[in-house]
Amino acid sequence: MFTTMTLKNISFLLVSLLCLSACDSGDILNQELSTSDLGRTVKLTATMSGVDSWDSKYAVSLAGFVPGDNYAHVVRTLPATTADGSQVELVLSNIDDEVKTVELAITNRLRERIITLARVNLEDYADNPDTIRMDLGHLDVSRFGALQMGLFDMACIQCHGGNGRSAAGLNLTAGQSLGHLVDMPSTSKSDAQRVVSGDAEGSLLHQILNEGGEDILHYNHTEVVSSQFKENLLEVLQLIDDWINKL
Repeated sequence: MFTTMTLKNISFLLVSLLCLSACDSGDILNQELSTSDLGRTVKLTATMSGVDSWDSKYAVSLAGFVPGDNYAHVVRTLPATTADGSQVELVLSNIDDEVKTVELAITNRLRERIITLARVNLEDYADNPDTIRMDLGHLDVSRFGALQMGLFDMACIQCHGGNGRSAAGLNLTAGQSLGHLVDMPSTSKSDAQRVVSGDAEGSLLHQILNEGGEDILHYNHTEVVSSQFKENLLEVLQLIDDWINKL
């Protein structure tokens, strides 16, 4: 009986001490939630297709980057099982002051940037303490869709766009680029195909963008691409090869 009463007294004492500690420190739940107020917050919304087309080496991510570093400082990734046409909402919180850009990007397992699909510069919102919103509408984030947004739209359509600006008859605008590339003969180099299905090294696209490519055509494409992708050139070139080899 004495032992039982003693154990009950000890239990009561421990519960009382815990209650007093909670009263002294305030609402414990609110303290835990308050960490979400640290740093900046970016919210991405979009309807996406192609997420499930990536293999396990890659991920579609909302990621924060520090200048000069190709590895994400903070990241949220989409599940590979995300079905086509899904309404996606990603919130990236606790973004510290070192991070200057938040990007929708393809990353690898090491959180390394492969290619950027969309970007927001946080310095443009220095006076805005609220959540920064990235409303991106409908996006194809498949392997080719990523190349369209991250490569062709960024570095190529200035010369290979529509409306009479398609150098060498090559139109790389969205909706046109695939049909102008895959198994299509080059108009600038005889006996060459722009993209040979399943054969990256045999494709003119690979040849003009890699080492030695500056001597193949009258225009230096390697210089254009290397100037555009200073931190992730090799990753972009590998992504091109992966896409071609899987055709």
